[in-house]
Amino acid sequence: MTFLRDLPRFRYLWLSKAMSSAGAGVGRTALVLFAASSGPGAVSLVLVGTALPLLAGPLAGAVADRMDQRRLLAGCEAGQGIVYAVMALTQPPLPALLPLVILASLLATFGAPAGKSAVGRLVPAERRSRANALLGLAMNLQIIAGPAIGGVLAGTTGISVAFGVNAASFAVSALLLTRLGPLAPLERPAPEDRPGLLADTISGLRYAKEHPVVRRLFLGMVIFVTFAAVDNVALVFLVRRALHGPTIEYGIVSAAFGVGMVTASLALTVQANRMPAAFWLTGGAIAGAVGMVLTGIAPSTAVACAGQAVAGAGNTAALVGTDTLVQERVPEHMLGRAFGTVYGGAQLASALSYIIAGPLVALTGPRATLIIGGTGALLAAFVLRSRPA
Repeated sequence: MTFLRDLPRFRYLWLSKAMSSAGAGVGRTALVLFAASSGPGAVSLVLVGTALPLLAGPLAGAVADRMDQRRLLAGCEAGQGIVYAVMALTQPPLPALLPLVILASLLATFGAPAGKSAVGRLVPAERRSRANALLGLAMNLQIIAGPAIGGVLAGTTGISVAFGVNAASFAVSALLLTRLGPLAPLERPAPEDRPGLLADTISGLRYAKEHPVVRRLFLGMVIFVTFAAVDNVALVFLVRRALHGPTIEYGIVSAAFGVGMVTASLALTVQANRMPAAFWLTGGAIAGAVGMVLTGIAPSTAVACAGQAVAGAGNTAALVGTDTLVQERVPEHMLGRAFGTVYGGAQLASALSYIIAGPLVALTGPRATLIIGGTGALLAAFVLRSRPA
């Protein structure tokens, strides 16, 4: 692809994300299937374990603004590889599994703002929407290839092999990042003038509160993800109980979400610059909500796949819109903290959603849970419908 050939440093970031995202999808599918045998509560508990560390997003953003972002990214990828290698070798019971899940998620949290901020430094402003769409394509492998491979591996060779594949993907990702080149902090005040990490974190939160774009994105993300993330708990029970499908079929339905994300990513690599970022953000939120409702009422696996594909396409559009708006409106030296705050809000919402989703599935069933989630997610479109000034 010409875009990747013209921007070699961005190309290594893209390849790294493609590799680790595919592996992460395999690992996440294995985690859900491993926990599902113990019921909805266990699935919720594992997913809460993946989400809670991401509440450290504002702190992670401050770290990203203070460190060489290449080293931070590579270290976090390598650390996740080690954690999943331990899971593969020990296949621990749930009480021992949870600390490992939390540690892996914490490492992912501290790498995420650095990766998103790096785009602003590696790609010219007029090409960033396409770059974000390409990164979305790479990261969507977590949703398409990951579940499909994870479902097959877990159903045929076992959970340990799936965890091992994930560990290997992170190792390769870390090696690719060594080719990225240095990404030193943009601000280098004298040591005696440099604020502490806590002060940087607080200044980032204050900035988010006062900045209309970041504030609106934070609120919209919280509302959308609180409702939309119930899908992650309800889907496995929709396939197994309502549609009476086997383990591999759950992987296929999960992968349909990724098909939608990849399709939207490919389209946006061409179309993203033709409409404002706010258009993709609002339209994506609406499509994501509609796809959830369609999944909830699906009479067959095929229709559930269609619903997930629509939801996935909407998710990609919303993420591209979000990332581009932040990169357009926020100064480069504040990008890590802005991204950390916006996506920290999303993870706060996902943790809340996972806590709610287990009891909700047990009480109302997976179909009703998905319909409730999709209907509520439409509220986010009303929060995001106005283009931030």
